[in-house]
Amino acid sequence: MIRVISLDMDGTLVKSRFVDKVWMEGMPMLYAEKTGLDFPAAKSYVVGEYMKIGSDKLEWYDLFYWIERFGLKVGKDELLQMYEDEIETYPEVQEVLDLLSLDYDLVVTSNAAREFIDIELEGLSDYFRETFSATSDFREVKKSPLIYGTVCAHMGAKPFEVLHIGDHYNYDYESPLEAGLDALFLDRKGERSGREVVGDLREAMVLIDGCI
Repeated sequence: MIRVISLDMDGTLVKSRFVDKVWMEGMPMLYAEKTGLDFPAAKSYVVGEYMKIGSDKLEWYDLFYWIERFGLKVGKDELLQMYEDEIETYPEVQEVLDLLSLDYDLVVTSNAAREFIDIELEGLSDYFRETFSATSDFREVKKSPLIYGTVCAHMGAKPFEVLHIGDHYNYDYESPLEAGLDALFLDRKGERSGREVVGDLREAMVLIDGCI
């Protein structure tokens, strides 16, 4: 019997435009202003520095690290607020959360840093008992089975009582299954098929209502 539903954030609840703008427009723009480079040159340099670090290191996700590395005169919150108007949930999210929250405890389990979670979910926070950041809370760069086990323990639930939904096949589907949770893979692009693949959160809700 599922008691807790865990949801990924970016690509699941919230579109990626906000995150993309912060990293791929805001950071390069501020670096261009500091150095006098034109925007394409500044962006090329900034993205090149991102790639040197790579997504397997915690620094990749750390906004403060990059602000310091590039010597920018801006605070994390200020940079995020520059693009907060770009935050957009998927069309079905409000309706689905309204309904699921009647019968389940909802949590967010995301790879995003805490500051991104807090601003992106500001209008949705009342739906969730807890939010968990792999990078900020667990100092892990990926959502491992161990993280899912910790989420279950924190919620006082056995793994088989928790269902996770997300859009990354390895970290939102295979990893929670390995931890003993149930999982649905959210494939908004329609590239996969199968009993536990859903195209949006409404489809997920139908499966959940039918006890999967």
